[in-house]
Amino acid sequence: MQTYTLRRRSGEGLALTREHDAIALPRKGSIAWAAFDRAAYAEADLARAAALWLTRAKQEMFSLALFTELTSQLHLLGAPLDWSGAFARMIADEVRHTDLCMRMCEALGRPSEPTIEPEHLHLLHPTAPRGHVRSTVVAAFCIGETVSGRMFRRAHRAADVPLARDVVAAILADETFHGELGWELGALLMRADGDAFEREREALAAELPKLFAHYAHLCCAAAGPSWARSEPEVDPGPNFGTLSDAGYARAFFDGMEEDVVPGLAAIGLPEAEAAWSALVDDLERRPRPR
Repeated sequence: MQTYTLRRRSGEGLALTREHDAIALPRKGSIAWAAFDRAAYAEADLARAAALWLTRAKQEMFSLALFTELTSQLHLLGAPLDWSGAFARMIADEVRHTDLCMRMCEALGRPSEPTIEPEHLHLLHPTAPRGHVRSTVVAAFCIGETVSGRMFRRAHRAADVPLARDVVAAILADETFHGELGWELGALLMRADGDAFEREREALAAELPKLFAHYAHLCCAAAGPSWARSEPEVDPGPNFGTLSDAGYARAFFDGMEEDVVPGLAAIGLPEAEAAWSALVDDLERRPRPR
C-alpha cells in the first residue's frame, strides 16, 4: 500500500516556514515549550504519551485534508463566501493542531514523521453532490467535532503536566468553535432545497446507525456505557493530556446523549433517536473488557 510521510517543516529561513509558524501559534495564550523538563519523567511514561500524541497528529492531518477538500466542494455548490471564510479559519486550525501534536512528540523526546495512507485523506466523492456534502458535515462536524470537543475538555481537566495542559487548551479552543460552526452548517444544509432533498435526507438517516457505530469504535466505546462509566477516566501516572479507553468512551456516550442525538433530531433527523437506542442496546449486550 502506498504511503507518504508527513514532515513538519520545510527548512529554516524560508518564507513559507515563517508563514506556517505564524499560523501555528495558539489563538489565545502561549505555550512554554522551553520550560518542559523531560528528565523529570520516566521513559515509559514519555513513550506512552508520545505514542498517543502521534496518533492525534494523524487524526488532525485527516481533519486538515477533509476540511480542505470540503471547502473546494462548497465552492462548486455555490456556497456563500462567508462559508469559505469560516472554512479557511478551520483549515488553519487543523494545521495548528497537527503542528502542536508533532511538537509534543518532539518535546517528549520522540520526534516522529508519521506515515499516512493517501486514500484515507480523500473522503468525498469527486463530484460531491449537495447530499454528500450534507452527510459529510453531519458526520465530521455534528458528530465528530462535537465529540472531539468533549474529549479535549476532559483531557484538559485531567492533564497535570503543564506543557500538555497548555497544548490541549490551544486545541480545545478551536475544537469548540468547530463544533458550534458545524451545527450551524448542519442546520442550514438540512433545509429543503429541491426535489432531491427528501430522498437525500432519508439516505442520510439510513446511514446514522453505521455512523454511530463507526464513532463508537473510534472512541473505544465498543463495550457500552455501563462499562465506560464504571472504569477510571484516566490511566495512572503523570497525565500528558490523555484519557483512558474508558475516559474516551465516557466522553463519547455523554456527547452523543446530551448533544449529538438531540441536535440531529432538532435539525431534521429524528431517526437519530432510534438509531442511538439500538446501538446502545447492542453495545450493552457485549462482554466487558477484562
